[in-house]
Amino acid sequence: MKKTLFVATLMAAAFVGAAQANVKWDYVGAGYTDAGGDGPYVEGSYRLDGNWVVDATFSRLSSGPFDVNLLQAGVNYLTGFKLDFSPTTQTYLLAGIEHASGDADDTGGYGGVGLRHPLTPQVELYSEATYHSIGDDHGSLAGGIAFYLSPDWAIRSNIALNSGDTKNEFRFGVSYQF
Repeated sequence: MKKTLFVATLMAAAFVGAAQANVKWDYVGAGYTDAGGDGPYVEGSYRLDGNWVVDATFSRLSSGPFDVNLLQAGVNYLTGFKLDFSPTTQTYLLAGIEHASGDADDTGGYGGVGLRHPLTPQVELYSEATYHSIGDDHGSLAGGIAFYLSPDWAIRSNIALNSGDTKNEFRFGVSYQF
């Protein structure tokens, strides 16, 4: 009986916490990425209004004697579509341009769909399905987590599983929310 009451209390606390959490779109971050080559990245995201968010990422990838700079810039459109079982989840459409320079030069676009869910006030989950026309055209299914140490600072990590010959990507970093 005590175990059942304890589990019920924990579940209720999780749902109450999720109802109080908000998705945070405005941030700058930096960290380490491994995507065939590895190296540092910097990123930023800014919510323009109720529906539009702009974002950009710059990565410096090295693999042996080869170096590539990868720049991504795009926009997200927050759809306002709410899931019945999770009203705090935000769904969005994303599109943008990618440019690789250095030992390999290429430019392409990307587009897809995503969702972000505030699990608790300290934990936010996200998932995206995208198509990229850079390199050898590939699909990507990404998922990640942000753990908020305070309202301003978070530790972020994600993994992107890519199709074809495109290497999977792992990221780990910190961000400052404003």
